[in-house]
Amino acid sequence: MVAGRPNYGCDFGRNIWNSHTGVSTHVDEVRADFSAMAAMGTEVVRWFVFTDGRGGVRWGTDWRLEGLDEMFFADMDAALECARDAGVRLCLVLFDYAWMHDRLRRALATRHRTDMIGVLIEPLLDAYGTDGSRTELGQAIHSFDIINEPDWVTAGLEPPLGRETLTLDELRAFAGDVSARLHARSSALVTLGGGRVRFAAEWDHPAYGLDFVQVHSYPDVRYQDRDVTVFGRTAASFGLSKPLLIGEHPASPRQHPADHLPPAYWVEDYQMLAREGGYLGAWPWSFKGVDAFGAVHRD
Repeated sequence: MVAGRPNYGCDFGRNIWNSHTGVSTHVDEVRADFSAMAAMGTEVVRWFVFTDGRGGVRWGTDWRLEGLDEMFFADMDAALECARDAGVRLCLVLFDYAWMHDRLRRALATRHRTDMIGVLIEPLLDAYGTDGSRTELGQAIHSFDIINEPDWVTAGLEPPLGRETLTLDELRAFAGDVSARLHARSSALVTLGGGRVRFAAEWDHPAYGLDFVQVHSYPDVRYQDRDVTVFGRTAASFGLSKPLLIGEHPASPRQHPADHLPPAYWVEDYQMLAREGGYLGAWPWSFKGVDAFGAVHRD
């Protein structure tokens, strides 16, 4: 957030409105946030990077992808320095599923994914990978999250009506290619932010090449059959070959429309479930409170 407002897609590099509100423009505020998170015992912070393509990326006049914005590395350096100095590491979410809403950007991720990886992923690894120019800073990267909640736009994974933009084969090929490049040049872990618990087994498929499976778990009082709950289940009960992380859960049910739900949906119970159920961890969404799921209470 900047000045109390969400800064989605604009934390790294200039944006499509030709302004710059990236991390380096308010680094003292970001540093204070990381100090506060570290004091709370936070080990990893999940942070969106390219989102839907509105920031950090240079687009040509014909919407051809040209490369990273000139301010991208100033902002990424600042973010990694803030994390490193606080003793926290980052899970960098490369893309959001909203990237796939645009026909041309979707084509980059499917038919022209080699070009997309060369223009965006390789320069990132040139800087922060194991053989990069900023390898020391790259040690603050815990993991790369290839794409956030792609099940909302992928046929076969029950997306909302009219929102199908990817086939399952396209998603697997795209994620698999990105994963291979990340593993080849970085020691960071690789994951994918699955939007629903019911599809945990999909992300365990070898085509993705992930190091751990990630699912997001929210109470949904409007569509109670749309997903299953993690409560009452151990990580082992999913029968996965990789560790399982609860990558998002409500930070504050007091601000959620379903605040009348039973105590099992309180943030402390997600944390206890993770500890006692053999999960890799549980990450509350979100520290800054950017939506109805609330902010983490610093006390």
